[in-house]
Amino acid sequence: MKKIVCLAVSLTAFAGFAQNNKSVEFTKKLSYKIEMAEDSYKGFSESDYSNINYDHYLDKNNKESLLSFYYNDASAASYGGSESNFFVSKNWMIPLSVSGISKSVNYTPYSAFKVLNDGQSVTKLDRKGTIGGKNCQYYAILRDIDNKESYDYCFCIDESNKINNVESVFPDSKLKGLILSVEYNTETSYKLVYKSSQDVNVKLDIESDKISADIKEYQESLKLEAYTDYPVDVAEAAVEPDTAYGDYSNIYSDPLYSYNYDGNELKDYSLYTYISPIYSITTTSLYNTKEYGGGESALNRDQIASFYKKETKSLVKNLKSAKIITADQKKELDQFFKAQNEKIKNFVPNQPIDYTETEVVEAWAAPDTADYIDTYDYYTKYQSNYQDIAVNDIDLAYDIDVKDNEQIKQYAPDYCDNLKSKIPNFQNKSLSTHVHNLTGQICDLYLYNNGGNVGYFETINSMRKSYLEIEKLRNTLSQKDQKLLLEFIKNLD
Repeated sequence: MKKIVCLAVSLTAFAGFAQNNKSVEFTKKLSYKIEMAEDSYKGFSESDYSNINYDHYLDKNNKESLLSFYYNDASAASYGGSESNFFVSKNWMIPLSVSGISKSVNYTPYSAFKVLNDGQSVTKLDRKGTIGGKNCQYYAILRDIDNKESYDYCFCIDESNKINNVESVFPDSKLKGLILSVEYNTETSYKLVYKSSQDVNVKLDIESDKISADIKEYQESLKLEAYTDYPVDVAEAAVEPDTAYGDYSNIYSDPLYSYNYDGNELKDYSLYTYISPIYSITTTSLYNTKEYGGGESALNRDQIASFYKKETKSLVKNLKSAKIITADQKKELDQFFKAQNEKIKNFVPNQPIDYTETEVVEAWAAPDTADYIDTYDYYTKYQSNYQDIAVNDIDLAYDIDVKDNEQIKQYAPDYCDNLKSKIPNFQNKSLSTHVHNLTGQICDLYLYNNGGNVGYFETINSMRKSYLEIEKLRNTLSQKDQKLLLEFIKNLD
């Protein structure tokens, strides 16, 4: 079975979303968390692992559900992708991208995979557990029906619980109850553990019958193709749904799908904020290309590659023109995108790849510990260089963003609007400059992660510089300036 990797969600689709008049209503949300053994953090705290949300949304009949995994920490989200969604229905898992505005969805039939392959079943294991004070029975999907240790993952299910998310995942198993944990069958020290539940009202434009029909049609086309293209004695082996196309579907390795960390990483972690939106578009668009099963009328991968090349070049130019990034940051982004464009040019889609055999529950499982810890290597190390900053021309992200979108004003204090005109008429002109800069950078900081294009570390450093200069001036200020300064700061809000 194909290894499940993150599917980024885009709010601005390069390709069209699937529209329909039907919807699925999810009425309950179950939240899970990563739980680690005390000796497994390797220098990191438990909070380092708490910035990923694992949610399972259930419909009112427990027949269909949605697995949704996303970062609740914005800096991590900008680095690693936004969100992964898997619609679970009739023994199929279908990766979806969801429009946050219209709640419509985008999917492709070939990306769907079975929860249980033919001949597989959920088997009761010879052990019980207690998770969060609740008793549970362990189950697993066995590779070998005669060997109860031949599984990759196991579930501990509270069969007496009124909450029932087992049925939606394994509809043919006749099991009911609450999945309390998902655990590896290895010495791995982390597991996914049930945390809480709440009633919700989430509707998505998902026409499940149409999705099922599309998947069936696609699987039948694979069988027909296999029968036509292969000798009879090979055809039977070629039509297994999970392998017939999967052996050649290396979309997850495509550099247009995600930026892999292989020595070409950005040293300035904050720059990932600017590149993630582009990958949100290219990732979604790849599913609608001829190379990856989109059909004859679909896009060509070359079109996505051309879009990427033009968009990244324009992005860097506009960021520098708006003084959102520095000359050094521009140079680093240029080098990064040059390397990525070279990878994109040389990548050959649909080459045979060797998938590691895993069960469907990998969609529930936590990232590999070592891989997850590696992401922290990219945080920006602190450097004490704010004292060297020259505050002359004051360029605020707030002023630039408001020109593009008036709505953004509501996310910052009222004083930020036309701030320059509100600075008191200080006798000391240097004081005027630094008060303007300090209060303006505060405006920018309110917009960081709140709709604005803000350089986080640059904003903090600029604030500290002006704060330092104001303090250095304080003893030399006239009584008038001191009074004006105090009144201005007191009355900002």
